[in-house]
Amino acid sequence: MTPPTESRPLLIWWICLGAIALIVLNAVRAWPEVDRLLFLSDNDDLMRLVQVRDWLGGQDWFDTRQYRVLPPEGISMHWSRYVDAGIAAVLVPASWLLPMPQAELLTVVVWPSLLACLMVLLIGLGTNRLFGALAALGALVVFLTWGKLRGEFTPPRIDHHNIQMLSATAVFYLAALPGRFRLFGALAGVATAMSLAVGLEMLPVLALIPGYMALRHAFDKPGAGSWLLGYGIALAVTAPLLMAGQTPLAAWGTKHCDALAPPVLALAATGIVATLVPVVASGVLKGPLLRILTMAVLVAVGLWLSAPLLTPCLGGPYADVPPEVRTLIESRMIEALSAVELIGLLPDMLGRSLLPPVILLFLALVAALVLWSRLDGAQRSALTLACLVALAGLTVALLQIRATTLMVPALPLLGGFLVHAFLRIPRSSPWRLPAVLVLAAATPTAVEEAVSSVLGRAAGTAPVIAEAQSAPARSTATCRTAAAMAELATLPPSTLFSSLNLGTTILAYTSHAVAAAPYHRSPDAFWNGIAALESKADMRLALARSQADYLVLCAGDAAKPYAATLLGGELPDWLTEVTDDRHDFRVYRVDQTRLAEGAP
Repeated sequence: MTPPTESRPLLIWWICLGAIALIVLNAVRAWPEVDRLLFLSDNDDLMRLVQVRDWLGGQDWFDTRQYRVLPPEGISMHWSRYVDAGIAAVLVPASWLLPMPQAELLTVVVWPSLLACLMVLLIGLGTNRLFGALAALGALVVFLTWGKLRGEFTPPRIDHHNIQMLSATAVFYLAALPGRFRLFGALAGVATAMSLAVGLEMLPVLALIPGYMALRHAFDKPGAGSWLLGYGIALAVTAPLLMAGQTPLAAWGTKHCDALAPPVLALAATGIVATLVPVVASGVLKGPLLRILTMAVLVAVGLWLSAPLLTPCLGGPYADVPPEVRTLIESRMIEALSAVELIGLLPDMLGRSLLPPVILLFLALVAALVLWSRLDGAQRSALTLACLVALAGLTVALLQIRATTLMVPALPLLGGFLVHAFLRIPRSSPWRLPAVLVLAAATPTAVEEAVSSVLGRAAGTAPVIAEAQSAPARSTATCRTAAAMAELATLPPSTLFSSLNLGTTILAYTSHAVAAAPYHRSPDAFWNGIAALESKADMRLALARSQADYLVLCAGDAAKPYAATLLGGELPDWLTEVTDDRHDFRVYRVDQTRLAEGAP
C-alpha cells in the first residue's frame, strides 16, 4: 500500500487537472449571464473596469485618480496599476477579436478563472508535497466549496482581493515547504512585495509568517535562517521597486497608510533588520533566548525610529478620514462590522463566513494532537504555521468580518491534513465510518447549507433579525440593469447625485460623472451616498458642494428617510422632477442658483 504522504506525481496532476476543469466549466456556465452578473457585482469590480478603461484610454500609468467622481478634481484612488496591467493583458488581445463590450465581458470571465487555476496549482502541489495527493484533493475541496474563498475567484470578480489572496497563499506555502529554503524565501519575499503593492489587507498574515520563521531560526530549526536571508533580501529589493513602479516620483515621500508607501516600507525595514541580524550573527548569538531578545530589541528600536511615519497610521487606513465619515464606514459597511454586531443583523452571513473555518480549525487541532508524534518535522511546522495563521485571522475577523480573508492561505492545508489524518485510520477500525461522516459534514458547502437551513427558519421567529434583514420591495439592485442605465444615458452629459451603491454602476455603464462612490480617500463622495439621503439639510449641503446637475433615485428605494420623502412627492424648490417616461429611476434637476441663494 502506498503511504499517505508519498508523492504520486501522476495522481496529483490528474487531481489538479480535474479541479481546473471544474473552474473552466464554471466559467463556461457563467458566460451566458456574465453581463447580468457584472451589473450586480461588487462596486470594486465595476470601478476596476472603469480604471482599466481609463488607463487604456490614455490616462497616465501613475495617475490613478478617478476624475468622474466629484469632477473636475476627481478623487484619489489607492489602487495598483499592476492589477490593471494584468487585466489589460487579457482585455487587449480579446479586443482584437471581439467588439470591446464583448471583450470586456470575456475578460471578466477569463481573468478570475486564470487566477483560480493558479490557486489550484499552488494549493494542490503544495499540499501534495507535505501530505500526499489525496490530502491535496481535500485541500482543493476546501478551496472549491468555501463560498468566501471560491467567490473571490469566480466571474466577474476582477478587483484586487483575489490577487492578494493568491500572493499570501504563495508566501504561506513557500514558508511551509521543505527544500530549497533560500530560493523559497526569496520567492516569498517577492510575493510579499507584490501583495503589499496591490493592497494592505493581508498585512497581518504577511507579518506573521516571517515572524514564525524567525522563531524557528531562534530554535535552530533547519533551513529557517536560509529562508529568512532569501526573504529579507528579496523583500528589501522588490518592495521599493514596486512602489516606485506605481507611484509618481513626486509622491514617493507621501505618508499613505492604505498603500505601499514610506510607512509600510519602514515597517518592512524594521522586520527585515530584526529577523536578519540574528541570522547573520548566529555565531555570536547563541541560544533561542538571546536571539529572541535581540529581535525584540531591534523591533522596539525600529518602531521608535519609524514612529513619525507609523504613528499617523495607528488608526488604520481610515486614519485621515473625518470622524463622522469614519463612523459611517464602520457602522454602515457590512464588511467592517464585528461578529457581535452581525449576530443580530445578519446571522446567516456570519455563520457562512466564520463557521466553515472554525470547524476546519477545530478538527485539524484535534487531529494534530492525536497524530503529532507520527508527523515529520516539515509536517509539524506546516501545521503549526497554518493554525497560527487561521487563529490570527479568526481573531481579527471577530472584530471586522472582512478579515476572514486572512485565514485563506491556511484553510486548504488544514482541510488536506484532515484527509491525511483519515487515511491513517485502519480500514478495520470502527472509527472509520464516523470519520467519513465528520469529513463530509465539515466540508464548507455542507456547513454553509446547514447554517442557511437553521438560520433561515430562525429568522421567521426572531424580530430583530427580520427587521434588520427586511428591505423595500425594490432596492438599488433593481436599478443595476441595462434598462435602468439606458434611462440615465438619455440625460445630457451631467454629474449625477445618487446613492452610494449606484455610483460605480453609473460610471461603468454611462458617460456621466457621479457625486457618490464608496472610497475612503474621498470622505465627501462617501458621505454623499449615505448621509446626504437622510435629511433635507444634508442633501441641500451635499448638492451645493458637489455641484451636481441631477439627483437620481431608484424608484421604490425608500430606505433612506429623505429619499423616501422625495419619492413621496414632497420636493423643495431647488429640485424639479424631470422623470418623464422613465420607470426605474426618478430624476430631479438640481437648481444650483436657488441652492446658492439659500432657498429653503
